[in-house]
Formats: sequence, C-alpha cells, structure tokens
Amino acid sequence: MTISLERPQLDDLEKVLGAGISSLDISAEERAKVVARYNSLGQTLNEHWAESTAENRVYVQGSFALGTVTRRIHRNDDVDIDLVVVRGIQTSSTTQVALKADAGTGLRKFVAASHPKALLAESERCWTLEYPGMHMDVLPAVPDASSERGSDDGILITDHDVRSWLRSDPLGYANWFRDVARKEVMAKEAFLAERGVDVVDVPEWTRKTTLQLAVQALKRHRDIYFTGRLDHRPSSIIITTLAAHAYQLDQLGGNLFDVMRAIATNLVDHIEVINGQHVIANPVMPEENFADCWASEPWRASALFEWADAVSQDISGIAARSGNDNVLKGIRMVLGEHAALAGARALSYPHVEARRSGILRAQNGLGTLTVTGPASSTRPVKDHTFHGGRM
Repeated sequence: MTISLERPQLDDLEKVLGAGISSLDISAEERAKVVARYNSLGQTLNEHWAESTAENRVYVQGSFALGTVTRRIHRNDDVDIDLVVVRGIQTSSTTQVALKADAGTGLRKFVAASHPKALLAESERCWTLEYPGMHMDVLPAVPDASSERGSDDGILITDHDVRSWLRSDPLGYANWFRDVARKEVMAKEAFLAERGVDVVDVPEWTRKTTLQLAVQALKRHRDIYFTGRLDHRPSSIIITTLAAHAYQLDQLGGNLFDVMRAIATNLVDHIEVINGQHVIANPVMPEENFADCWASEPWRASALFEWADAVSQDISGIAARSGNDNVLKGIRMVLGEHAALAGARALSYPHVEARRSGILRAQNGLGTLTVTGPASSTRPVKDHTFHGGRM
C-alpha cells in the first residue's frame, strides 16, 4: 500500500476537520449521563414541590443546549453543564433569598438519593453539583411575566449583590442560535431525506451545523491559546454570539473550512463601541451587554482581540500548508493533538496506524510511504504526535 504525501484536496481537508472537531465533543455515554442526571433532578424537585400546583421545569442552557460542548483539555477543566430550574410561581409569592434557599433544599434531597454522590456548593446566582470530571451549575428562576421579557420563555433569576430580580432568557438565546443556521439544517435534512433516511431516526446532536462545529473549534483554540493564563479566556457566550453573527453575515453554507475561516476573520467586526464602551448585545435581550465587565476590566477586551487575531491566522494558515503532515500540524495548533490524531485517522487510517505501530516505511530515494516492501529498499518512519504547534 503506497500513500503519497501530497497537498490535500478540499474533500480531505473537510474530512480531517470534521473528524478532528467531532473528537472534541463529549461521548454518547457522557451525554446520556447528563440527561439522566437532570431528568432525575427534575423528578426530585417536582416531588419536593408536590404540594404546589405550579408548573416547574428543569432544562439545559449554554453549550449543551446549543450543541457546542467541548471536551476538557486542561487538568482542572470539567465538563461544564448549565441547568435552569424554573419554579412556576410569581415573584410576588417569594423572594430571591427564599427561592434560592428552597432550591437548595430540593438539591440536598437529590444528592441524598442519588448515586454516585455529588458535592453541593453555593455561589452568587446558582448551586453547583460537583461530580468527578463534571459539574452542573443549577440556576433557580421564576417565569418573567413582564412585557420587557426577551421572549415567552424569559425568566427572572437571583443574585446576591442585586436587589432587583435579573432578567435572562436562555431558551430564547438557544432558539436564536438555531435560527441563524436554520437554512443549513433544512438543507442537511433534505439531503438525508433524498437518501431515504428518516431524520427522526438520527439524533439531533449528531447532525451538527458548520456553525456549531466552528464554535467548538474556536473554543478549543481559545483553551489552547490561553494555556497558563486560563482566567484570561474570553467567555463562551461572547465567542458563540460573535461567531453566530459572523456566520449570519457570510451565509457560506456547507463548506466547513470556509465557514471557520470566514467566522474567525470577521469575529471582532460584530463588537460595537457605544459611548466609549464595548458592547456585545444579547440578541434576544439587547439591553444585556455580554461585555459589560470590560469597562472595569479592560484587559478582557485586550485578551479577546489578541486571541481573535491569533485564531484567524491559525485557521487561515491550515490551507496554506503543503503536505498532509504539515496540514495536520496546523490543525493541531487550532484543535489540539487529540483532534489532529482523529483527523489523521480519518484521512488515512492504515497510514496513521502503521506509523504508530512502527511498520510504516519510506521508499529509499522516493517520496512515497508504504506498509509493505523489503527492508533493503525501505527505511522505518518514526512515529510523531504532531508536536510543534503553539501550546
């Protein structure tokens, strides 16, 4: 078997990127564990509030709801799951303190009855259930019945330092994010239907859009880039919002690399400056500025712009490289070593496995690789893990 290391075609690049980004996602087993835990939590809280006729809800928000969860890369990074617990009562029948305390009581019942046991900790706005390698932030809330709410799913949340209830709308944001890529989703569903595949039979989380994949790639590059200064990382909500705006403007569709490059190149173009302050507005609640803390912590803005320039260069540089090995090194700079190996396997599984097992050999005097051939005319090829990128 002879494999030439030539400049990869677009199909190869798409295959490598797709496999590499897919490796960043949590496993099906981890996903099932999350779903089982929040379903169990919802059942416990319903029993806790059984005497009330109010309608209560527990749902995911953040990256899990958006389909942009990325596997941890740093030792202290957990799989981070954000849950909302909506108590179906009005603010007139409770207080922020009472709602928070009551949710905590219900969570203690959940911890006592669940296996394995989680550690329960309290923060300013939420409660946190800590498991090995995973933590779940549980945000208590009540419905927002006011006309100022972002959507019909708007909620009011608690905060230690704010006397008034704070508005939020995680379901509205998730719907906005999905709507941005709806044209691409419809095209993918039509493609499956043409081939006789019932879309209902394909789990939604396995049918990623290029926007979702691009956000995962951006978040992984961010985590690699800020190694050693993790507290300087731009927040996921800011990256996700800017990426969605850039995608919405470009509307490139199905070419994953071009979408990634266009988003990275135009990322900061969607940051406004109003009265000298950076503004990244919540698209469903424009009065909320995701960058409001930049005014008092200007280093956050500097970190975002610095990283945005780096990720644009690194993603654009992938296609500028010649040879599969060099392309894989570029992908390692953006997505990390594990993703580069996953991409290499997708490109040429026998080639990669042969290299790792020590049976891949180079033809003496030629630019080709082989897993067969006499030792007299070939030489062994050393294994590598695509080191050499930014870390």
